[in-house]
Amino acid sequence: MNEVKEGLVQKKRLWSGTKSEHDGVVLITEDGEYKLRRQGGNPFHDEALDPLVGQRIRCECLVREQQIIMTSWVII
Repeated sequence: MNEVKEGLVQKKRLWSGTKSEHDGVVLITEDGEYKLRRQGGNPFHDEALDPLVGQRIRCECLVREQQIIMTSWVII
């Protein structure tokens, strides 16, 4: 089921100390911080998300644990 989330997009180091450690994009919302992905995008580095860093967005998404998979978004 799709949800709507709103927050600030930032880049940060994720999963430090593991084989999956990488610089990723996160969405910081009122209810927490989520790894941000685009539906159909590369889970480790999606260049389409880079222009969103530093922007506030509202997105329609699927939420899975601490990860958001966006189906659409707008900069607000």
